[in-house]
Amino acid sequence: MMRQIKEELQEIAETIKAVIGIDITIMDKNLLRIAGTGKFKAKIGFQGPENSVFQKCIITGQPYFIENPKLCSECIVCSFREECDEKAEICFPIIIDDKVEAVIGMIIFEDEQKEAFLQKQDIYKDFEKRLGELISSRMKEKNFNNRLEYKSKELLTVINSVNEGIIIINKQNKILNLNTYIVDKFNIKFSDIIGKNIDFILPNKYVNKFVKAKYSLEEESVEVSRGSLRYNFLVTCKSIKVNNKISGAVITFKDFNKLQQSVLKISGKHSIVTFDDIIGDSSVFDGVKEQARHVAKQNVPVLLLGESGTGKELFARAIHFESERRNEIFMAINCGAIPDSLVESELFGYEKGAFTGANTNGKMGKFEIAKDGTIFLDEIGDLPLHMQVKLLRILEDKELIRVGGVNTIKVNPRIVAATHKNLYKMVERNEFRKDLFYRLNVIPINVPALRERPSDILKLSIYFLNRYNKIYNKDIKGFSESAQNKLITYSWPGNVRELQNLIEYAINFENSEYIKVETIIKRITGDKDVYIKNRGLKEMVGEYEKKVINKLIEYYGCDTDSKKMIAKKLKISSATLYRKLEK
Repeated sequence: MMRQIKEELQEIAETIKAVIGIDITIMDKNLLRIAGTGKFKAKIGFQGPENSVFQKCIITGQPYFIENPKLCSECIVCSFREECDEKAEICFPIIIDDKVEAVIGMIIFEDEQKEAFLQKQDIYKDFEKRLGELISSRMKEKNFNNRLEYKSKELLTVINSVNEGIIIINKQNKILNLNTYIVDKFNIKFSDIIGKNIDFILPNKYVNKFVKAKYSLEEESVEVSRGSLRYNFLVTCKSIKVNNKISGAVITFKDFNKLQQSVLKISGKHSIVTFDDIIGDSSVFDGVKEQARHVAKQNVPVLLLGESGTGKELFARAIHFESERRNEIFMAINCGAIPDSLVESELFGYEKGAFTGANTNGKMGKFEIAKDGTIFLDEIGDLPLHMQVKLLRILEDKELIRVGGVNTIKVNPRIVAATHKNLYKMVERNEFRKDLFYRLNVIPINVPALRERPSDILKLSIYFLNRYNKIYNKDIKGFSESAQNKLITYSWPGNVRELQNLIEYAINFENSEYIKVETIIKRITGDKDVYIKNRGLKEMVGEYEKKVINKLIEYYGCDTDSKKMIAKKLKISSATLYRKLEK
């Protein structure tokens, strides 16, 4: 029975040797060697040594682990003891229908290999036991093709434990074996690829490269195309040597895009934000948090509106980490910080050679990296009009094409956008596309300014105080009563961001146990003190009024209707507003 499948057993032995680098030998119950690698390959068809541990394994049906051959009790009467040059070995019986039909051995010949072997002996024992069971099951199969397919699936459990592709080839570059990662990645059948040349998977130039280098390649960046799909891998090729001659190679494929995404996911774990982390419990702020928490679990676009520094990105992160996409990437993109000439390549990526100075391997865009996560488009009002058209098309079609490319890439991120600008007015002035505005404005959420929730100011101040006390190794206990009053009554045009910067400044320059109002005023006014001394009250009030009015005009617009709305908010007449603007 064993001799009928000796070719299959030899393939198994060669494959295992290629994967784990340890010689394998298989003998039947009569000690006839029917498969082997390395120096055992030349002994196939010859009898194994009598009174050896292999014979004891066949007789007793028990496995043996030999740490010091020639010196152990199992080897004393072995007929091959004097010529033995083994350093360590494991042998397991192959049992069929409760009878030992053969024995399989894993042999170490080098001291360095022996040390690693001994450290992982439990793993190798389990592996060889499973392998013995695998061979037993093969011999029970009546149909050769079914046995071959089943054997491959069982054998691949060894190399399927790693999250990367593995292909084993012979010296003619024919594919001998591969794991399910490759089958699944390229959507091909196992039976359709075995025996094919490796150029069925890899481009010829890379095949020629590692052949010329004697089957040696270290993490080469390789792009593989399958129909309209493209994959980026880091490919490594290691030669398989038998008797110091190359007999094939093991090729591994690491998904470069997944490696990059994994790095981003790991780094993202350090910036997890939930709604409980957003400080503030005033009624107006609690209402906004509850609204955002409610839509977090719904897979709909969200538009965050509010002044700069109010914490819109914190809300975006909280929405992401409390959604079903929490384990995917959160990608924050400041639309106003990317030069117009680079917006498209940054967002959607580019192919190699797409433009002068482009990366020779091309580059993934942010939408492709976070294709199943959440993309936070901050300052969406600053996105150029020509990019608004492309963004809308991607949101509608859920696919993109890299700059210089022709193939489509499927993407399906959740979009959370934010702006401090009045998009309604920008649409009216044709500065923002109406269709994109309605696509983003499914769920609008207005994040209130800090001055609109004064009861939260001291809570935030204490939070930042404790945070910067730890960072700068200080022990400031709190704020004086006058400092607290100043914090509450100040208008905070820079919102929470300005408050945070103020507390950090005060922590560094305060010399007493409590932050005094003088320290706060110095940071708020800065060099304006000299300016104030030389200005009358009327002039200072007039300047402040102009700043407030101009800020509102920037937000609401400068047309007649907008000015009427501003006047109403300021509780003055339109005529008074125009008069103040003319001063």
